[in-house]
Amino acid sequence: MDKKKIIRFVLVYILLIPVIWFLSAAVWGGVHGVLIGTTIGKNLQDPKKLNEVKEFMKKHGLSESASKEESKSWVENLSPEDKAEFQKLAMPSFKIENVVTFDSALVVCLIVFGIVGLISGLATKTWLLSGILPAISLLPISPISKFRCILHISIEQKIILVLLGQFLVCYIFAYIGAKLAVKLAQKKQSKIEEEP
Repeated sequence: MDKKKIIRFVLVYILLIPVIWFLSAAVWGGVHGVLIGTTIGKNLQDPKKLNEVKEFMKKHGLSESASKEESKSWVENLSPEDKAEFQKLAMPSFKIENVVTFDSALVVCLIVFGIVGLISGLATKTWLLSGILPAISLLPISPISKFRCILHISIEQKIILVLLGQFLVCYIFAYIGAKLAVKLAQKKQSKIEEEP
């Protein structure tokens, strides 16, 4: 590897560290937001439960025609006791362990390290060293160590998350990215050579 390639490689990998952090937070929030919303939606499909929630809202001063902002403000202004009661009504069987699972954490890892691997392969035209990215992310920016709500996941599952969801996926997508980058470079070169 020549000096230019080494500098490019180091810069790309340094720039990908905050990308991993940002993607981990964004994808984690997105995936689990959808799962929580789905759980709440299922709970509110029960007409009896829906009526209980509506009655609670009326009793505490929120009309059914309230806007999203008014509803959000209303929830924030509830007393701690009323908030707890409202959460029991809206999410009676809601437990974080039922939403944040091995499967959901694996999906987050697959998305994050798939994107990061693809970017690193495209930018550096190599895949052999892409394992550095998941290794670096095992520090404080890893989805495994960053989100305390997956502490209930077994050690075996955490190992699978790291090996399969981070390292293997990163290598596969870095390989795909590197092959694409080489093909694009060859195509560009052949166009230049064809020009008179």
